[in-house]
Amino acid sequence: MNALISVLIGLMLFNPALAAELFGNVDAISGSATLSDSSGQSIRLQQDQQVFEGATINTSSDGEIHIATVDGGIVAIRPNSVFQIDEYIADGEDHDKVSMTLLKGAMRSITGWIGKHHPLAYRLATPNAIIGIRGTDHEVTVIEESEDDEAGTYESVNEGVTVISNTQGDEEVRPGGLAFAPRNKASKPRFLARHPNFLAKRQLRIEERIEKRKQYFRDRMEEFRTERIKQFKALRGDKAEQRRLNNQEREKRRELRREQREERREKWQERRQRNDD
Repeated sequence: MNALISVLIGLMLFNPALAAELFGNVDAISGSATLSDSSGQSIRLQQDQQVFEGATINTSSDGEIHIATVDGGIVAIRPNSVFQIDEYIADGEDHDKVSMTLLKGAMRSITGWIGKHHPLAYRLATPNAIIGIRGTDHEVTVIEESEDDEAGTYESVNEGVTVISNTQGDEEVRPGGLAFAPRNKASKPRFLARHPNFLAKRQLRIEERIEKRKQYFRDRMEEFRTERIKQFKALRGDKAEQRRLNNQEREKRRELRREQREERREKWQERRQRNDD
């Protein structure tokens, strides 16, 4: 196993100090972006930095960030975006899940083993729509009030299939399709006949690296998952042994307290007996 795989697997373990699941690490960054954790502390993101469940990422007008996720996926956050990691579990088991929110801006999501093995456990929300997948590479854009494009959620697919839904209905999106869920109208998502203006204006500096990284992680996804499962089996074994030792220690303390109580009781009885005599 090469050095990079070793680093990624090392990052997979739960971080007890932060009390949150590791989502991934910064695989590439251009411009500036900040991260606010679940406690509200804010820092500037840097290359290789760990990103945990509960974090909110804000990118500036020149900011782009690619995150390599624990389950072997990639999340690319575009400039002027606000992205949240709501819930993330990647243990390589049936309870795995990912729930994210794009409040503003745009992102590209290339799913890892969660999307492959548990597609129903993948959820991406925007202010006015929800997107589900079937193991895919897709892009989501949230447009606020604009002179050029209608406000709402835009969804396109590079590979695989997604479903975009709102309170009015849903649409299945396949490669080449571009669906739109309006923010200010009570209507179901619809397909657009032409590309919105924001696509032509968008300038991305590190986008070209994604295809190579996508293939790299895809080739090693099952290796990552197998190693993750092994680690958590060992971790569960360690935890079981620790619980056993903790129970033994607690029982020792209980026994000591019982002996102390008995000793105090005997002394009290001796004093009482002397007083009676």
